[in-house]
Amino acid sequence: MAYITDVYLSEILNKDVVDQFGKRLGNLWDLLIVPGPKYPSVIKVILKNKRNMVEIPVENLQLFNNFVITVSLPKTTPSDYIYTDGDILIKKHILDKQILDVNGAKIVRVNDLKLGEVDGSICLIGIDVGLNGILRRVDGGRAIQKTLSILKKPIKEHIIDWGFLQTIDAHLRNLTLNVARRQLSELHPSDLAEILTEIDPEESTLLLSSIDEELAGEALHEVSTEVREKILKEMDNEMISDILEEMPPDEAADILGEMPEEKSQELLSLMEHEDATEVKDLLSYEEDTAGGLMTSEFLDMPPDMTIDETLASLRLLVPDVEFIYYIYVVDKEDHLLGVLTLKKLFTTPLDVKLSEVMIQNVKHVYLDTERKKIAEVISKYDFVAIPVLDQEKRIKGIITVDDVIDLLVPNPTRRKKRRAFQ
Repeated sequence: MAYITDVYLSEILNKDVVDQFGKRLGNLWDLLIVPGPKYPSVIKVILKNKRNMVEIPVENLQLFNNFVITVSLPKTTPSDYIYTDGDILIKKHILDKQILDVNGAKIVRVNDLKLGEVDGSICLIGIDVGLNGILRRVDGGRAIQKTLSILKKPIKEHIIDWGFLQTIDAHLRNLTLNVARRQLSELHPSDLAEILTEIDPEESTLLLSSIDEELAGEALHEVSTEVREKILKEMDNEMISDILEEMPPDEAADILGEMPEEKSQELLSLMEHEDATEVKDLLSYEEDTAGGLMTSEFLDMPPDMTIDETLASLRLLVPDVEFIYYIYVVDKEDHLLGVLTLKKLFTTPLDVKLSEVMIQNVKHVYLDTERKKIAEVISKYDFVAIPVLDQEKRIKGIITVDDVIDLLVPNPTRRKKRRAFQ
């Protein structure tokens, strides 16, 4: 049985490893691990000598600490190490990699790794994401640590137990901290977008596949065009189309509008017909017009519907509508007749018809109204949303408060160009 003490990877990397006769076998280059019930276990020590890489089973270890590593070999020379796909190497695959801290909604880096004995095995028990992990690996780092300790200002350890780590693939290659699906789903899309910006596109795809399509779409819409293009290249068309279907039509159009026409047409063909039709309609408008800014998701009701009937309908329709502040009253041809606020809806007797309490002569803009005029109307009347009509006064969509913010603070994710889809 080996005599094992807790060590950091930085303390043993490149350290000489000797056999039972004191013969140097090589420098410790890496450690091969396999997943365990709680902690990954080291199964082989990989050495590098002048000629090649060799491997030594962990069972042959005698001493394993930051001062000396010795092994007992049953034969004269150890076996050559040949890397195979699926091997998990601590230095190669984990050290210096980024991990997702869901609780902090940020990316942290693995600066060092802690190894120790668990039930007689050498296990990877934690990762160091703090400054001490860096100082152990740089010239003069130990002196800095010692000086700060003497001054009674030691650097606080930041070791994360492996038990708090999970992976989003089968090979421990892409680590995440507390990355339960439920926790990821609780992240704000903007926080998730920031994380997507910091990790590799391949890792981004794995992360997005672990959450629901609606959140994935919101996060994709938040990232820059450049980052989104890289992520989408790693995703298959089926996954992209599923995400697009769950996005508000105007945001789906934002993304498709940036793609080559052949690619966007292919994705539209994979989407549900109704969803694809809505997005195609939005893609046909110029980006700086009301048609280009609007969303086609809104609530409209006939004038003869009662308050009670309207509330019953709302319960069924709400899950499919992103934004609800007004109920628009329309005739059978979708001509806009009036509007009703939610406050009015909830404070009116149930047997009253919408036509009796709606506000008539609704302020509106047209599909080709330019952004400057839209901003003026919204600012003048202090609207939360404004309806967009065609020339026949039929409602085609609404411009909401977040679209207004896009007018005032240009959004890099908004569509840069338009193409007419037939």
